This record gives sequence, C-alpha cells and structure tokens, in this order.
Amino acid sequence: MGIITFVTTAEVPSLSPHGQQAAVALSSRVIPPRLNRVKAAFATAPSSRRHPPLCGKFLAARDGKSSIPAAVCAGGKWTVITGKMNRSVRAGSWVGRAELHLSTLTPTQESSGDVRAFTVRLKFHGNLDFFLGSRERAGIVARGLGERTSVKDVIESCGVPHPEVDLILVDGQPVNFAHVVEEDRMVDVYPVGFLSTQFKKDRLQTICVKRFIADGHLGKLARDLRLLGFDVAYNPHAQDRQLLQTMKTENRALLTRDRRLLMHAVVQTGYCPRSQNADEQTIEVIRRFDLFDSIAPFTRCLRCNASLQKVTKADVIEKLEPLTKIYYEQFRRCTGCGQVYWAGSHFSKLQKRLEQIRGQFS
Repeated sequence: MGIITFVTTAEVPSLSPHGQQAAVALSSRVIPPRLNRVKAAFATAPSSRRHPPLCGKFLAARDGKSSIPAAVCAGGKWTVITGKMNRSVRAGSWVGRAELHLSTLTPTQESSGDVRAFTVRLKFHGNLDFFLGSRERAGIVARGLGERTSVKDVIESCGVPHPEVDLILVDGQPVNFAHVVEEDRMVDVYPVGFLSTQFKKDRLQTICVKRFIADGHLGKLARDLRLLGFDVAYNPHAQDRQLLQTMKTENRALLTRDRRLLMHAVVQTGYCPRSQNADEQTIEVIRRFDLFDSIAPFTRCLRCNASLQKVTKADVIEKLEPLTKIYYEQFRRCTGCGQVYWAGSHFSKLQKRLEQIRGQFS
C-alpha cells in the first residue's frame, strides 16, 4: 500500500477544547494504491438531515493558508481547514476506501523544526494538460508538501497518470519516477513525443508496443485496432483486477480512459485516449505507439482477437451461404473461434476506413 502525505493546517474544536489552531500532517494509507488523492475527514459536529455528510472531498495543502471544508462519511462530522500549530493529539477516520490519520504538533523549541513545509512547482507540457483542472492548464501547478515524496506521487497528485509521462526534469536535470523531492523544486513534465534528442536516453516510456488490452468502455477502439492487425485483448465484462492481471501476465499496454486505473502501480505502459470518438481514438493510439508501419489489415479476428489463416473454399464450404459459394473464392478462417471471413458487402466499408486512417499519416 502506498503512503501519501500532505501538510496543511486545521481547526479541530472537538479535539482542541479551547478552539486553538493546529498544524497537522495528514497521512493517507491508500486502498488500493492507485487512489492517490488524499480524501479528508475530521471530527467536529455530527451531521443532520439538513447537513448530510459529504464524501470524497479533495484536500490540498496550499502553503498553510487553505480553508477547505471536509466531512466524514460514517458519522457525518465537519471541520474547516485553517490555522497553525497546537497540542499533540491523534485521531483516525474512514472516508470511502482511504484511512486517514490526523496528527498535531506542539510548537515548542524541541518540535517546531520537525516539519518544514516546502513547495514543488510543476509545469506540464504538451497534451498532459488534458488531465489538469481548468484553472491549472494555463500555468504552473504548485504542490505544498511536508515530507520527502517521490516525484511520481507528486505528479499523480495533480491527476496525471505516470504512463503518460516520458520525461521528468527537476531543476533542468532528468530524473526517474523514484526520484525524491524534499525541498523547493521546479519540475517539468513531458509526454511521449515531446522529447528532444538531448534527453533521448532519459525517456521513461517504452514505444515499441504492439500488444494491448482495452477496458470495457473502449470496445469500438479494440475492434478498429484488430481490423488493422493489432493484438488487442478485450472483455467488456472484465473487472479492474482482471484487466490488470491480464495486462501484467501477457505483457500488454493498457488502454483506458479511467485515469485512476492507469495510475495503478502495476501499470508500466498505457494510454488514455483524449477523444471520446472511436475513430479519433484509433489515430491517437497509432500515433502514441508509432504503429503505422505495423498495420496489417484483415489478419486478426474481430470477435476473439486470434490470427486469421488463409483457407480454400473446400475447407469452409459447409459454413457458407449459397450465394457466398457462388460469388467468392478467397477465404480466411480464425484460428481461435473458427469464424470465416471473405470480401463481402462490408469489405468496401472496411477498406474505406483503412484508407482514412492511412490518410492521417501520409
């Protein structure tokens, strides 16, 4: 399980009888690890029918000056984020699938230097701004932290999955995902295809991928990629755990528009299509993984993903309709499910679609 810590400030009346203000360190043990945004909850006043509990409120440290409401799902209690340091107390609560622990420190000479907040400023280049909020897309994203944190966790706290990142520069120097930041830093984050030759050896993603697995919402994309001859596993009923297991076992790249799934630690290579249009998604995947020269149309079964094999008419005569027997001579059969293919009335539509795709790269 991953540990993600943010330092901010909080007023906790129920834990501090005199209403004193407290500096707190929030440690979230994430379940599962991909849920890496801290969800906050603190105890003050019980909820009522007029003020129902709110779950999933995101908490972000902003140099100790935030005022962010939060609530507990079970028991429904409120607080407000503000203030600075107070007495040592400890409390725990559950919000959704994340267990939060709240700690405060007494501002004595011995402890005042225990936590030193710092700020990491991140600039996301290219199409990575797709994952940012509308207010963050135009400029630099600042993240306030209170302990040593991997640059991967800082990047994903902004909503950008690590498989989308191909180069990280910390104060101009290339680093990998495990690099730890522990003081004020400037971080530049680049997507695949945005690299200069200067940093070619420092890239973090594998480009030469030709085997994929698509989640249940990308059925049309999976079919289009199979049409082009690519090996794409697809089960519309598969749960996240099954997807990740197949991806890992069969060494496939994950295609999904679920950024939380893409953030899972087990995912090494993957892509989140930006468009909701399947035709545009196909172009995106071909461009992202540099697949154009590997296109081999009509070589893979659209139903089960197995390869197709040329057969004679005599081999499949029993499966053909009367008119098909008369007008067609060339056939292919799936080596997996046995489905028979020939250049029927749908063939011209498939060829047109193929030419449209090729036209995008001419």
